[in-house]
Amino acid sequence: MKKYFNYILVISLVCSSGAIFGREGSGLKNLLLPASEILTVNGFVAACNRFVFDADYARISFSSIESNFNGPWVWDDDNFAVNQIGHPYQGSLYYSLARHYGHGYFKSMFFASFGSAQWEYFMETEKPAINDLITTSLGGAMLGEITGRLSENILDDTSDGLERAARETGAFIINPMKGLHRMISGSMFRIRSVNDHSGKKVKFEISGEKKIYSFLKTKGIDENKADSTTTVPFANYNFQMIYGEPFSSRKPLDYFSMNFGLSFRNDIVANVTAKGLLWKKNVRAEKYVNMALGMVQNFDYITSQTYKLAESSFGIEFMAERICFKDWHFLHNHQVGLIALGGASTEYFVEVERNYNFGPGAIIKMGFAFYKDDFAKVTVNIDRFWIRTLSGAEGVESVGVGRFEAQKNIYKGIGAAVSYVFYDREGVYLSYPDVQVFNHEIRGMITYNFY
Repeated sequence: MKKYFNYILVISLVCSSGAIFGREGSGLKNLLLPASEILTVNGFVAACNRFVFDADYARISFSSIESNFNGPWVWDDDNFAVNQIGHPYQGSLYYSLARHYGHGYFKSMFFASFGSAQWEYFMETEKPAINDLITTSLGGAMLGEITGRLSENILDDTSDGLERAARETGAFIINPMKGLHRMISGSMFRIRSVNDHSGKKVKFEISGEKKIYSFLKTKGIDENKADSTTTVPFANYNFQMIYGEPFSSRKPLDYFSMNFGLSFRNDIVANVTAKGLLWKKNVRAEKYVNMALGMVQNFDYITSQTYKLAESSFGIEFMAERICFKDWHFLHNHQVGLIALGGASTEYFVEVERNYNFGPGAIIKMGFAFYKDDFAKVTVNIDRFWIRTLSGAEGVESVGVGRFEAQKNIYKGIGAAVSYVFYDREGVYLSYPDVQVFNHEIRGMITYNFY
């Protein structure tokens, strides 16, 4: 029965890619071309794994393919970065190929699923992994849409010379599949009188932070093991972008926010968090400039030597904005949602390269911002994650992360800020001692905002 289920899954992924969610990009050609290019990408990556890196899992054969079809799906034991960042990135390549041929967000997501399923069955000797299929599809779609829109903002077909080279190189790095198509078609080198590329307004913020004060409290874990150079798993160097406006959004990810953070010290910290608006309905209300109810997609990746957490989720979010006095705005949002699949590190599960649990769960996210453009702002952001273990140390992980920040503009986008950040975690297990960790810090920051 499992054998037939696997065949049915592959067939359904192929069929659903061309039959679900509208008629955009319709026609057999627009279905076969991205599918064939996805297979080409998988073949190229598999060849590199086999002949360049000589990876054991890349020594595929007809026997390994038959074994993959006959066996059950599993939870794989790759390291955290490969499963939670590597697979979404690979999925973004599949997604971008589908978007190039005019398919919309959800249909392109199914193409990412098709690419993932083909890889799992045919391109590895390891058993197909259900976690790879989920993260490649959901994370790949979100990352692919974000990189596609950002590359559109960079490209300008009317530019030439050094500016053109810089724009094309930047867009290629951000979205390689779009860059390859432009290179092959000649669009990369063709100068036009009109720029066909357009995007929405993007606000950027770059910040560098320095820890001023920190406090750590633990239960059920060695405090010396939990403590490190960076006790709170927030990066010290951050790059944040806000694309579009939430209340004027019409299509999936017309509005999204994304933060990328990195720190290189004894404790390497990497953060990638993103939220994209899939659908929204504006609501009229007195005293509010804007109010809306929407559906959002989230991707969170928070890692340090102390702790790791990643999740792909969907939520319902309420957003509202009002002007209080003298051009001061108050913007707040509240979200509840379900985690399709999350990963949370644990002290009690170590298997090959893996030291974390897999499972679904729930989220609550809240954000408050009180600001006056080009003057100052005060923000509060609190996220809470619950992940129920399906594979790993059986139990429930509850993790909260938050930031309270006050920022003042000083000169032409340059500002200074002070923030209070916290991270608390409670792991409740059936067969192991419970774990509690609470970290908080006060940080000073230098920021730079630009468009």
